[in-house]
Amino acid sequence: MRLTTSEDTNASRDDTIVSDPEILGGMPAIKGTRVLAYDLAASVKAGIPRDRILAAYSTIKEHHMDLAVAYVDANPLPQQIRHRLPPWPGATLVRSERIPRRKG
Repeated sequence: MRLTTSEDTNASRDDTIVSDPEILGGMPAIKGTRVLAYDLAASVKAGIPRDRILAAYSTIKEHHMDLAVAYVDANPLPQQIRHRLPPWPGATLVRSERIPRRKG
């Protein structure tokens, strides 16, 4: 039986968040899943219980949540990406104000 050290654990986590242009347009995702790091971190930061997040994303593990938060804190999205609308040909902007989400 081999015990894992914190160095082994950190080394195995180094490639857990990946960006591949062929997967989700190159947005950072948890390796082997289609779960975006930014979405996962947003759920954690919003205070959603961890067991509920794990139930919603069946392909992730507990350590992925902490890793996603750390990744997003170190790599925030630029402002123009956060609020950019998708470029649809022929689309017309009808309303530019943000609509608040319902709580609940």
